[in-house]
Amino acid sequence: MKLIPLLTSVVGASMLAAQTFADVTPNRLLTSGAVLQRDLPLTLWGSADAGEDIRVQLNGEAIGRFKADADGHWYWEGEAYSAGGPHKLVIEGDNRIELTDIYFGDVWLAAGQSNMEMKMSNIKEGYADVLADAENPRIRHFQVPKNAVYDGPQYDLNGGEWLAATPDNALNFTAVGYFFARQIERTQDVPVGIIMNAYGGSGAQAWMSPEALKHFPHYVQQAERNAAPGYVENAKAKDNATTTPWYESLHKADEGTHANPAWSAEAIDDSDWREVSLPGQWADSGIEDLNGVLWLRKTITLPAEAAGKPGMLRLGRIVDADTAFINGEQVGNTTYMYPQRRYEVPANVLKAGDNTIVVRAVTNAGNGGFVKDKPYRLEVGDTQISLEGSWRARVGASVSPAPSREFWDMSQPVGIYNAMLAPITPIPLKGVIWYQGESNAGKPDEYATLLPTMIRQWRAEFGQPKLPFIYAQLPGFGDPVDAPVQSGWAEMRQAQTKVLSEPNTAMAVTIDLGEWNDIHPLNKKPVGERLALLARQQVYGETRLQSEAPAPYVMQVNDGKAFISTVHAYRGLKSKGGKPDGFAIAGKDGEFVWAEAELDGDLIRVWSDEVKEPVQVRYAWADYPERANVYNSAGLPLMPFALEVKPNNIQASSAAIENP
Repeated sequence: MKLIPLLTSVVGASMLAAQTFADVTPNRLLTSGAVLQRDLPLTLWGSADAGEDIRVQLNGEAIGRFKADADGHWYWEGEAYSAGGPHKLVIEGDNRIELTDIYFGDVWLAAGQSNMEMKMSNIKEGYADVLADAENPRIRHFQVPKNAVYDGPQYDLNGGEWLAATPDNALNFTAVGYFFARQIERTQDVPVGIIMNAYGGSGAQAWMSPEALKHFPHYVQQAERNAAPGYVENAKAKDNATTTPWYESLHKADEGTHANPAWSAEAIDDSDWREVSLPGQWADSGIEDLNGVLWLRKTITLPAEAAGKPGMLRLGRIVDADTAFINGEQVGNTTYMYPQRRYEVPANVLKAGDNTIVVRAVTNAGNGGFVKDKPYRLEVGDTQISLEGSWRARVGASVSPAPSREFWDMSQPVGIYNAMLAPITPIPLKGVIWYQGESNAGKPDEYATLLPTMIRQWRAEFGQPKLPFIYAQLPGFGDPVDAPVQSGWAEMRQAQTKVLSEPNTAMAVTIDLGEWNDIHPLNKKPVGERLALLARQQVYGETRLQSEAPAPYVMQVNDGKAFISTVHAYRGLKSKGGKPDGFAIAGKDGEFVWAEAELDGDLIRVWSDEVKEPVQVRYAWADYPERANVYNSAGLPLMPFALEVKPNNIQASSAAIENP
């Protein structure tokens, strides 16, 4: 029997012992439309009056009877059931709960931070055909509400419901999780339930219990501090006491907001405004170190057939926040830098002839701008008007930099675990898919032990010691570089590779799926499908699949060249778009230069005329390694790596050895 996490917590148990429950209430995960794990004991849990007699029926047949404990909690395990549905489940005490449209299938926990949290609605334009074809009652999705609690594990979630895949419902599904589920449902012919349990910006420590963090004393200290009565509330109030006045003062100081007419109006004289060229940073146009508000205006001309029609205003990404207007009407607003700006323009805003687009941009830390290599245009039907090039700009307010917030739920240890993971650990799972690491990228060495510790904790709490854990390695992100450099994200990817030494884990290499200018790349379909490919081979036993990315096995140096043997090359390594690239080599001085490379089956030869005695070789070693272009015959990219010759002249990749 699994332990419900709250019952193992002195703080949490004593807190809930004082509560009373009038009705039998199943956990929020146990609702109509749920997918429950096939071939493992049917597991139910929830709350009721202390000692209340509870009965369970499946399709009208009595299958269990038990009592709530003295704290008003109940937990029951029954028989295992094969895949299928729909079924009707009745839980009855002094009241009667009917759960309909229940399926038995495979339940996967999709967890992590914002790239797992990203919904299909965020990428709907690129996958319109997928969404149109999303009608499938055998794919279900449950979104765990975002929450953080610091005074102990919670017994239940604060919301959530199971939704079957439809073109409308799928818009709110995790994109990575949906593409994963589609592959599993199709190939395994089994209902699939995705529990989306992700929190944007969250560090791995936020998903861990105090006990799991005992070998990380700085996190334990933070957790103990946060659990003290009133501490978190006071910390957040202190942050608000500095940030709220900053925005209030910014608004008061903004000349454009208080002008008559306001600078967002269609008809004002902007002839004396500065001319700037966009996209680019404000500093590129001579507006340096601006903390405050920059107003930007551009006039475009539309043909008569565009008049009155709805449109789409694309403003790429803007650092940091913005409000957009067309002809004096507000059409969009975004409060932080990361989302792509796609603002729907209502009908009757646009007109034939001249139309004025205005952007009120707020910069918090002096590095504002329109991010390059993003779409900047107005679309009306088949008409597309580029918004790149000349704009008029004027500073509305210049103030001191925005004060930083000191307390963020997503980076604090334990809080998200208490609120979002602990309440669901009684449910049996088929496995976990995980996309996270961006928020821990500054501490790769710590992450190499932190994540395996988290995996072991989760397996213990779910009561499944061999629970499969399949995760995505970080893709490329950051400014491209012309020469080999040190890279924090490359170090993080190496740390993620080391996690493969943990049993029953697998890593999807996604180095080729990033965008240099966006930490939230839109190409989520291949991420989900690569995770599914690993699951199909390693969890479902499709042993003939080529699911693993090629990885280095051993390196030897001979006559000035490095010879790297790889695993998972299958029918041989290949390069895309030209000769093999993305390799760097260094001698004893540690100075890396770009290297030449040849591919020969599963062997890579690497050399440079500038390095006579190679000691180190790196591949895809950059935040955004745009040169990397080596794949196996299954189309999976070569895993990024850093190898160094040891005294015995051989260097092995621990990840490849642990999981050949």
